[in-house]
Amino acid sequence: MKHQSASREITSTFSQRLTDLGALVKFRLSATVVLSSVLAYMVALGAGSFSWWYVFVLTAGGFLTTAAANVLNEVLEKDYDRQMERTRTRPLAEGRLSSSDALLIAGFSSIGGITLLALFNPWTAFLGMVSLISYAFVYTPLKRVGPVAVLVGAIPGALPALIGCAAAEGQITLLGLTLFTIQFFWQLPHFYAIGYLGYEDYAKAGFKLVPERNGTVDAKTLGRDAVIAAIVLVPLAAVPYYLGVTSIWAAGLVVLLSGVFLHFALAFRAQPGRKSALGMMFFSFAYLPLAFTAYWIGQQFILN
Repeated sequence: MKHQSASREITSTFSQRLTDLGALVKFRLSATVVLSSVLAYMVALGAGSFSWWYVFVLTAGGFLTTAAANVLNEVLEKDYDRQMERTRTRPLAEGRLSSSDALLIAGFSSIGGITLLALFNPWTAFLGMVSLISYAFVYTPLKRVGPVAVLVGAIPGALPALIGCAAAEGQITLLGLTLFTIQFFWQLPHFYAIGYLGYEDYAKAGFKLVPERNGTVDAKTLGRDAVIAAIVLVPLAAVPYYLGVTSIWAAGLVVLLSGVFLHFALAFRAQPGRKSALGMMFFSFAYLPLAFTAYWIGQQFILN
């Protein structure tokens, strides 16, 4: 009985450690970021030989680099996380992990991630480092300054697309810059919806991520900015076709997706509220992977 009890305790402790580690590195967010990088890599690869080994290296390098940035973010914000409902149970906020342990994890993750990215070329390693540093040490402190943090944070948030293209092409190209720009503008309505929905919680920690007026969120300005970003996505969606990397029907599909995204942004601007914000947020989750996948599938029709 004592042996079984000890075994269950060990299993429970191990399970909790894994759960805490997943929360620390923000596993789902990191996986989403890596997906955009891999899809961009596949789009940029073109007629190049496809290798699952390179996909694995890009996935692992991107995940470790993103994880390191997320861990550093949580170390810097652990005191603020305790004040917000949605983050108060994070392992650092509750003290289940120490800051020194987290920094050790971030250090090894960053070294491993940048090293793996460097196996492609210097550009991927450089862009990975820029993404890590700008997210952890520029975006994170700016969150308590004002909404400019969202624009600044969208840069490291969009760099995975550029990293994926650089891994395939070995340099910064128009395609890489195009996919980077698409991911940059996609993030704005995406986060504006999240910022609107979580405004009160963010305010508890002193985060100023959305425009305010008279002590509450300025939904009119937020809606206007979401619409502007969605409008920009419509013509951007066609650029990969003109660069010759995808088919016209694939570009047309992404233009259509951008139009639907614009519809949700317009609905939020016309009637800001939980329902319209949720609609814009949930569609944003689907937009980017669908868009990049469409470009890749459309490319196969050109190559074949």
